[in-house]
Amino acid sequence: MLPACSILPGTGPSSDAVNGNATAGIRSTTALPYALVDISADTIGFLSQPNLITFKGQFPDKRAKPTQVVGVGDVLNVSIFEAAPGGLFTPGQAAGARPGNFVDLPPQAVDQKGSIYVPYAGEIPSAARTIPEIQQAIVARLRNRAIEPQVVVSLNQQHSSVVSVLGDVNTPGVLALNSVGERLLALIARAGGPKYEAIESYVTLQRDGKRVKVLLSRVVHDPRENIFIRPNDVIFLTRESPTFTALGALNQNVFGFNSEIPFDVETLTLAQAMGKAGGLNDNQSDPRELYVYRYEDRHFLEKLGVDTTRFTFERVPTIYRLNLRDPSGMLLAAGFQMRSKDVMYVANAKVVDYYKLLLLINNTTSTVRNVNSAVHEVATPIN
Repeated sequence: MLPACSILPGTGPSSDAVNGNATAGIRSTTALPYALVDISADTIGFLSQPNLITFKGQFPDKRAKPTQVVGVGDVLNVSIFEAAPGGLFTPGQAAGARPGNFVDLPPQAVDQKGSIYVPYAGEIPSAARTIPEIQQAIVARLRNRAIEPQVVVSLNQQHSSVVSVLGDVNTPGVLALNSVGERLLALIARAGGPKYEAIESYVTLQRDGKRVKVLLSRVVHDPRENIFIRPNDVIFLTRESPTFTALGALNQNVFGFNSEIPFDVETLTLAQAMGKAGGLNDNQSDPRELYVYRYEDRHFLEKLGVDTTRFTFERVPTIYRLNLRDPSGMLLAAGFQMRSKDVMYVANAKVVDYYKLLLLINNTTSTVRNVNSAVHEVATPIN
């Protein structure tokens, strides 16, 4: 009868087929080390904090903008004034023809050496200098040649103090920062705004080799997260709705709902997550065995009192356990903060395995009884 099993319906290859037909592989019985933490009165003080990564925490510089300096590629306007006609730039016959006795030079681009060229003054180092410093440098070069020279330098085109806004915005591109400083949301607005709802969008800010990712709705709702942007920052928006996975003895799994469930809010508690999953299945679940799986930061576990010396990675596999038989269990669940990509699992009650065995025995005996009855019905007319 066993060969006949191959013609029965199925959803894929059997485990024997997968193991037997492998050409090469690595087999291991080593278990993944993990930390087990009970959600209790001793730990809920830490676990009730959202523990969200924030821009204001990762980028503490709260200045509106560092002193603006000129960079390579910027284009400058240079105007030179003299106190009287007949000077270096305003010949005597031109007196009165040009009010103020000044001359406008063609726009000057800061070259790769970081300099601009001014007639009779030569190369003027400009990169990493402020506009007043450039003005003073030109005046110093012309002081002994022009008549009481005064210089006005202004920014024509800005190419060094720019920000890239990319990803799920309506008009991604490279934007020049203004001289007074701009905040994160202002740059996103200049890029056409986000394509999706704030609760579905994450903002990644790259600065000085550091990458920080924050939910856009948090930036919108908390003014402290709307930080000032620096030159050469990269802002990247991605659509990624925070979700958790619900498995085990939950009503949503009995009813056939999807196991990955969106938060739909900025922060979600374990009690809310249970509600979204339809609650525990009264005929199957063990209320003492509710687990939340996640990779936890090593330093956070040390604050909880967990010995992390046996773990080699900074992100430690962690299982949180909650006993809902405890009268305070629901209060603890109402305080425990879920995180995106958490896995919530409710174990079966131990008696469920006994029920499964009884069901298997009952189905087997019923099948044998039915087969025996069918054989008897066929054999009776023949006899």
